[in-house]
Amino acid sequence: MINIVTEKKFNFSNGLKTGVFTIAHLANDTYPNLYPVLLPILMVQLKFSIAQAALISTVISLTSQLLQPVMGFFADKIGGRIFIVGGLILGSIFSAIALGLAPTYPLLLVALLIGGLGNAAFHPHASALVSEITGERKGLGMSLFMIGGNLGRAVAPILASTAILLGGRTGLLFVAIPGLIMSLIMSVMVPKIPSHKNNKKIITPEFINGIKSASKLLAVVGLRSLTTLSTLTLVPILWKQWGHPLTETAGLLSLLFIAGSIGNLIGGALSDYVGPKPVLVFSAILSSVFLITFLNVNNIILSYIFIALLGAALYSTGSVVMVFSQALFPENKGMASGLTLGIGNTLGSIGVAFIGLIADNFNPVLALYVTAAALLISIPFIFRLKTAN
Repeated sequence: MINIVTEKKFNFSNGLKTGVFTIAHLANDTYPNLYPVLLPILMVQLKFSIAQAALISTVISLTSQLLQPVMGFFADKIGGRIFIVGGLILGSIFSAIALGLAPTYPLLLVALLIGGLGNAAFHPHASALVSEITGERKGLGMSLFMIGGNLGRAVAPILASTAILLGGRTGLLFVAIPGLIMSLIMSVMVPKIPSHKNNKKIITPEFINGIKSASKLLAVVGLRSLTTLSTLTLVPILWKQWGHPLTETAGLLSLLFIAGSIGNLIGGALSDYVGPKPVLVFSAILSSVFLITFLNVNNIILSYIFIALLGAALYSTGSVVMVFSQALFPENKGMASGLTLGIGNTLGSIGVAFIGLIADNFNPVLALYVTAAALLISIPFIFRLKTAN
């Protein structure tokens, strides 16, 4: 079993520990990201619009994101193994049921909501434990952990498209297997983590100050999330409209996520040396430029190049905002992670529903231009962030 202790230096031993959590993160983050590549097929079979497709992102966030602070609170209080293992089980089973069996759009949403609970349960405590393991190299260590999530997203479109091409919709039931296997591994590898029932009260002056400072960080995360989720929702639909087959759409999304994992590692490592704010600012500018460029190239090779550059830029800040949030709430890192990922990404996902309406009433390209502008709006909030220590 992994012995969870607070480390001062990032060495080979705690690097291996981080690797275990990274693989679990890969499995966990596969499931909320299976649906985008399937949207063109599901829209036809279940008969729903682009606006309803965008609403899926909002609905999933009600559990997978919005409940993360609550999950983080209880994980800090009672210990987190049950959240990590149970989250993997719930997310894998219900995501597979939603995509493989749901006969109607409402039932699809309900099953995805339940699956999102698993995603919400896993993240806060797993990221808090990685923060303890990696010690003074939190930027690099958190980047390694976040790479698992990005690789999970990269695997998702290939896994989903392969399953449906080989076995039809019911073939998607088999995608639950990796998550169930990983839940068994984590139940053995992760010890029962002591609860924090005797810790100091959460509602302290330091916590209140953290909440006040967090508003700016949530604005940054929300605007970035709006662009990310809108891209994942609308690009597969747009790609289908432009006549590309499902396999090319899966490759496009996978490339975006693979590049994102590389960008995440680079961004986290750079933040340890140049500071987090420059990484956030340049990420916003470059992401906006690359998204607009992607929408205006008429060559498939250039499309793949710019979607990769977009992925690297978009996901380069994952570990940076996590370190920011945990600096705001150093005594409650599980809840800190939940606040940042949960509330921030939920704010972005609510905006996606409106972006979907723009796409329905005008066109997906115009809607994506709006999301590119949202990234630039985040820059003033970045400059007002309290520097993470």
